[in-house]
Amino acid sequence: MKYLAHAISKYENSSKVRCLGTSTETKGELEKIFKLPLLSQALLKWYSGLPKSKDILFYWTNDFYIVGMENLLVALEGYRFIRDEKGWKDISEKMKWNENWIIISNWSGNPVIADISKVETPIYYGDVGEEFSPKLLVDSLEKFDFFLSVWLDKHDDRYYKVGEYQSNFYELMEKEWRIKLSDEEIRNICRFLPIMKSTENFTPIEQRIKEKVKKYYVYLDDPGKNKSKVILALKKETGLSLDEIRNRLTSNGFLIGEGHGENTLVLANYFMSLGAKVRIDQK
Repeated sequence: MKYLAHAISKYENSSKVRCLGTSTETKGELEKIFKLPLLSQALLKWYSGLPKSKDILFYWTNDFYIVGMENLLVALEGYRFIRDEKGWKDISEKMKWNENWIIISNWSGNPVIADISKVETPIYYGDVGEEFSPKLLVDSLEKFDFFLSVWLDKHDDRYYKVGEYQSNFYELMEKEWRIKLSDEEIRNICRFLPIMKSTENFTPIEQRIKEKVKKYYVYLDDPGKNKSKVILALKKETGLSLDEIRNRLTSNGFLIGEGHGENTLVLANYFMSLGAKVRIDQK
């Protein structure tokens, strides 16, 4: 199970991946109060070839990253662990969060969960802002590792433009995925990723340029009542530090996303679901 580790090693000095730091203050506080369950052997093996103290961002997405092994407690902030005026608390029961669920990755603020209670360590993903009910992505960590390595290896700017994939990129990856993944798992992945199989679903980049299609800009005007959750989502979306985010919140119009595709509007809806006041401009 070294596919992803090899791909990251291959591209770590390119524009495909970069390392992110995490809040040492929050990490220290959580480690004093909470402990992770014993990790599965599959997860330990997976992390043996990956960076431990840094999160790995897939650079072209700006919102998909792999959580570093030493940051697994911090990744549970806002999902299992929250801080209110009385301090930190575990809300597993309220959130119906299984204690064997470990967040190992994140996509657009939505957690990717490894179930360490099973030897194969199946992988689930959940949609924040809805009734939380994680869906199966693939039935083993090994398959998740393989799927990510193909995505990282095959990705090229020729295929990914302003938040959407060109249709032929799907066929390119699908051919590789079939080596280890079933048809159902590939369908799961395509619901998970913003991959468009048919050009009927979006306007090709060349046509957008020709027709001068306007671009969406998403601004955060007010984080609302759930400020801590919004700040956490901003950190995951932008890669900024907590201090940088707090400083930007004091100014008008925090730009959190831009693009031509529907993914930009999905991003806006996600922050609105957290109770934030969001403004969308078109230029």
